Amino acid sequence: MVAGRPDAVSATSRAAVTPFEPSTEWPGGAAIDARGGTAVTAEIPAVPVAPAYGVLLPDGSIWYPGSKRKLPAPPFLRVTVWTLAFLVAVGGAGLIVEHYHQSWMDPVRHIVGTPGQPAGTDGTGTTRPASGSNEMKETSHTANSVTYSVPGIPYVLEIKTTRRCYVVVKSLTNQLDLFASTISADVTQSVLVPSGSTALEAYAGGASLSVSFHDKQVGTIGVLRYAVSYNFNPSSS
Repeated sequence: MVAGRPDAVSATSRAAVTPFEPSTEWPGGAAIDARGGTAVTAEIPAVPVAPAYGVLLPDGSIWYPGSKRKLPAPPFLRVTVWTLAFLVAVGGAGLIVEHYHQSWMDPVRHIVGTPGQPAGTDGTGTTRPASGSNEMKETSHTANSVTYSVPGIPYVLEIKTTRRCYVVVKSLTNQLDLFASTISADVTQSVLVPSGSTALEAYAGGASLSVSFHDKQVGTIGVLRYAVSYNFNPSSS
């Protein structure tokens, strides 16, 4: 722009003003300056666009920076978390089985005798009778029951608990309960069997059993397994 020249305009003004020839065919979209015979149009300034990028997600969608949607965790972290969750679930299931169904773990349980354990007991803590002696003997064994023969009647079953345990002693002759109650922890409970065969079941682990005949111990069971039937048959009456 040159000072003193009324017809001088700036560069911006020259870009916004274009000569205009009056015509009846002008569409009327721009304003007409009647004094100068020019049409005044507006320019929209260019807006710079910042460079952006997107991340292709496994589900096929695209994540952009600034999006409120969170990116998924890296595969290694997801695998680690799911592995730990699986191990915790398996460990919890094992604790439940060990607490409520201890007999299910017998095939994988390794029992080691304690130092100083008297000779004459096997790996399960059951007395091995000496040959020809007047002792309790194991006659059969299955996954859910063990059967013993005792020298005669009457005999006494003496249960010793390490924690609360519900115990049932049933006569196999008349199917009546000789004893059915919860025994507190660290308590010894004696049950007299006057005659016939009996079955004993302990509904908690950790209890032990001692069998006596004529005030003499004839056999022991170191660990009574949960919900396993222990049957006793007198060999003589």
